[in-house]
Amino acid sequence: MTESPLSSRTHREQEAFNEGLQRDGYMQVFDHTCHLFLQRRDQIIRDELQYGQGKDVLELGSISWKVWVEDNGIRPANLHCINISREEINQGKKNALDTVVKPHFRLMDANCLEFEDESFDFVYGCAILHHLDYVRALNEVCRVLKPGGRILFVEPLGINPVGKLVRAMTPFARTVDEKPLMFKELDELEKRFHTRHYYEELFSVPLGVVSGMLYDNPDNWLTRFAFNLDLSLNRVFPPLRYLFRHVLVVGTRK
Repeated sequence: MTESPLSSRTHREQEAFNEGLQRDGYMQVFDHTCHLFLQRRDQIIRDELQYGQGKDVLELGSISWKVWVEDNGIRPANLHCINISREEINQGKKNALDTVVKPHFRLMDANCLEFEDESFDFVYGCAILHHLDYVRALNEVCRVLKPGGRILFVEPLGINPVGKLVRAMTPFARTVDEKPLMFKELDELEKRFHTRHYYEELFSVPLGVVSGMLYDNPDNWLTRFAFNLDLSLNRVFPPLRYLFRHVLVVGTRK
C-alpha cells in the first residue's frame, strides 16, 4: 500500500475491518427502524445504477456489488472493487464464484486511488466515505471520474444529538477514526457534484425500536406510520432532514 501521511490511520482501519466489527447485536436493535427505508433505498440504487450498464464502474469497498450490481441485473463493462481489508477482499472474491459479474478486486487505499485520471463513469460505495480522509477521498473520486461521471454513496449522518449519544455508547460497533457526515461534509459534496439527497430515518428510529419489542414482522402499522411521518416531515419541514440517521447521495461531477 502506498505510504502517505494517512498511513497510520489507514492501518488502524485495515486492522479493524480485518478483525471484524461487533455489529450484529447493534444492527438487530435497528432492524425495524430501517426496514421500509431500505426498500426505498434498494429501488433508488436499482434505478441509478442503470447508468452503469456497459460502463466502467468503481466500488469503494468490495461487498455491496453483489446486491447492488449483480442482483439488480447491472452488467458493467468493467467493475473494480477496492478495499484496505484483505478479509473483505476475500469475501468479495468468494461472493463472485457463482455470479455473472466478475469484479476486479484490488487491495487499495481509497484515499490514494491507483487509477488513471478519468477512468470511470460511475463510482459508488456503502458507508465508506466517513471512514476516509473525507476531502482527500472526494478529490480522488473526482479525479478518476470521467466528465459528467456519476456517484452514489450511502452514509451515516452525525448531526442528531441522540445519534451522537448512541455512537458514544457503542464504540465496539465502529472504528476509532470514522466520522459520520456533518454540514461541512455535505457542503464538500456540493462543491464537486450536482447532487440529490434522500434522507432516511428520524422518528423511524425510536418507533422502530418499539416495533421490534412488539412485533416480529418489521412491516407493521407502527413502522409504516413512522416511515410516512418521516417522509412528510422531510417534505414540509426540510431543516429536519439533517437530523435523520442516513443519507443516500446521488451526484454528477461538475
